[in-house]
Amino acid sequence: MIRLLFARLRAEAAFIVLLAVAGAGAWLYVQLRSTAADRDDLLRRAELICASAGGDFAAGKLRRGEACRLKVAALADFKARTDQITAETLTRALAEHDARQLTDNTAARRAAEAARDAAQRMETADAEADRRNLVDREWTAAVNGVAGLHPPR
Repeated sequence: MIRLLFARLRAEAAFIVLLAVAGAGAWLYVQLRSTAADRDDLLRRAELICASAGGDFAAGKLRRGEACRLKVAALADFKARTDQITAETLTRALAEHDARQLTDNTAARRAAEAARDAAQRMETADAEADRRNLVDREWTAAVNGVAGLHPPR
């Protein structure tokens, strides 16, 4: 049975080789069509990307796609420079904010210390006025200090 099968295969060897070559050719044809479709899709996408970037894919004097590549590179460079400038501006603004906040905190601490000192002076001057039964220049200066006014000159 196996000998008979091999004998028939040998007799039809040319036809079997023809079928194998036809099958390989059909497979290559399908692969080529798929590759052509992929190429066409990539070209369409490249044209859309170039149009979105404001360039032309098939620009005049340059190779196809070169003008678009230059436009996209310029946009990427612009974005990088803009990001760098934004970072520098933000850093500078944060530093200025921190400096203002430090100045404000220092001023608030000094004002709180001055108010505490003025209140202590007022208590001392009030106790002295009660003890002497006399409101004098020091008591008036202490009242002005509590109110945030300059003492009389």
